[in-house]
Amino acid sequence: LLALLAIMPNFSVRNLVEMTCMPPLLIGFWWLLSNFQFRGDGYKIIAPANWKNDLLNPKFLGAAFVMGLAVGLRFQTGLLVALVGFMLLLQRGILSAFVFGVISFFAFFVTQIDDVLLWGGEPFQHLRGYFEYNSKNANNYPGSPFAYLSFIALYILPPVSLFLLFGFFKQWKKQAIIFIPVVGFLIFHILYPNRQERFILPALPFVVMLGVIGWNDFVANSEFWKNRKQLLRGCFTFFWVINIAGMLVFCFTYSKKARVEAMLYLYQQGDCANFVRETTHSDGASMPPQFYSGHTWPMYYYWNNDTNVEEVIASFPQQQEQYSLLLHKKPAPNYYLFYDDAQLETRVARIQKLVPSLTYATTIEAGWFDKLLNRLNDKNALEKIHIYKVEK
Repeated sequence: LLALLAIMPNFSVRNLVEMTCMPPLLIGFWWLLSNFQFRGDGYKIIAPANWKNDLLNPKFLGAAFVMGLAVGLRFQTGLLVALVGFMLLLQRGILSAFVFGVISFFAFFVTQIDDVLLWGGEPFQHLRGYFEYNSKNANNYPGSPFAYLSFIALYILPPVSLFLLFGFFKQWKKQAIIFIPVVGFLIFHILYPNRQERFILPALPFVVMLGVIGWNDFVANSEFWKNRKQLLRGCFTFFWVINIAGMLVFCFTYSKKARVEAMLYLYQQGDCANFVRETTHSDGASMPPQFYSGHTWPMYYYWNNDTNVEEVIASFPQQQEQYSLLLHKKPAPNYYLFYDDAQLETRVARIQKLVPSLTYATTIEAGWFDKLLNRLNDKNALEKIHIYKVEK
């Protein structure tokens, strides 16, 4: 299921920390449970609850380390990992939980070294900035608490999604070592005002896996389903037909095509030093995926109608010197990307007064999938990007 869910190709190729933290969490639980033995009433400890056994157990230490790495990739998984430590406290004692916590924190600390090496020498500044931003902007992303349940239901597709949710909760006692941390993670996101569906992606593999275990166990002991095998087969057939059709679509298309294709165009030219993102939106358009331009370090310039263009262009040398102090440069741009058609001629003319050699290169249109999403919901904006080049 995790390999063949329809939407998975669309998410798996994105640079989402919610996806990147999944493998270490999965590996961590796998190694951790190798220290346990499953019996009829749940996971039980194989070795005696002795912290010395854990300190000398490479899988226990490895589980703590990779889970700490997961927190470094996605800070919110810290709650999930902390609850794993709480379960170890209940099942293996305070010293084992302490060993787990120390190793996890050490791994998390390792992931923050880039704060010292690349961003001014102050440790944990990204973590502090993360908490400061969320404390100030938590209410700027409102959403219904039910959005998460509907997201899981639609992500997996009904009716199988409903089967798995039922199976997930049915396994709460037997799979408490996994269930409690995952449910705690989900409850936090349901209660927290900032609700974005991607936030709960780290929990999805565990919902699916425990859901499969619980549902299969339920069906094996259910007289209702034993007498309705055709109905059950029909539910799964319906799911797989719709799921595979969706997977074939998502394997060969993607959303926000104009943003990606614009960056890819810059890469293919082979001479892009930097670029300007020019838009009419006062609040700014979404950030371009500059990885596809071939430049990961240079920070692009952003302008809108309120920007004093003369001052920004005059500051190019100072900008380059300033960013050089952070181990990378911010070169002057030789490409200008104008988003959307509104007042395009006026916007281009404003720049050409200062950069006379600015000439039209190409226009990148929105993809068919973006147009479909826009027709379904006009909040999904259509983007058209006009690219101009500064000729030498």
